[in-house]
Amino acid sequence: MKKAVSLLVAILLCVCAVVSVSAEVSPTAPTVVKDTIYIDAIVVPDNAGSVTPNVDNPFEYVIDSDGNVTLIASSVEGFKFSHWEFITGEFDIIEGSLTTPTLVIRPKGDANIRAYANFVKEDVTPTTPDSKPVPPVDDDDKSPTTGDITPVFAVAGVVLVAALAVVVLKKRAAN
Repeated sequence: MKKAVSLLVAILLCVCAVVSVSAEVSPTAPTVVKDTIYIDAIVVPDNAGSVTPNVDNPFEYVIDSDGNVTLIASSVEGFKFSHWEFITGEFDIIEGSLTTPTLVIRPKGDANIRAYANFVKEDVTPTTPDSKPVPPVDDDDKSPTTGDITPVFAVAGVVLVAALAVVVLKKRAAN
């Protein structure tokens, strides 16, 4: 009986080890280069204009000799620039403000930066943000790169039940 329980524990540990390291790669993650940060600038709404760095190639960036990045938002006819909104990353504002279409920032730390260039229709008065927004709290129980872990528990449960069934059947056959 002790051998059967030991075998069962060994099988369960092997299954858990194999299943727990099989995470998916995030499809939108850029190739990360050591000591490099990436900037993703997005137009909101998506048909209201353009933004540099180029929105068609997220995570591209241009850093000048002082370590600064220039973000430029350009509106299309019928829209005007409202404000910049930063969701991730740390930086200092070198030139401009959150309400100017041209903004020069100096990234700090090693976190990637995600910026939204917000536009409004020409007949709408833009709202003025008071300060750099605080990133939202991620309280979702699912990781964006590994997904739902429920199947891991389901597989481990099936293996456990099957192993117990084998132990019980062997014990009955021995009696």
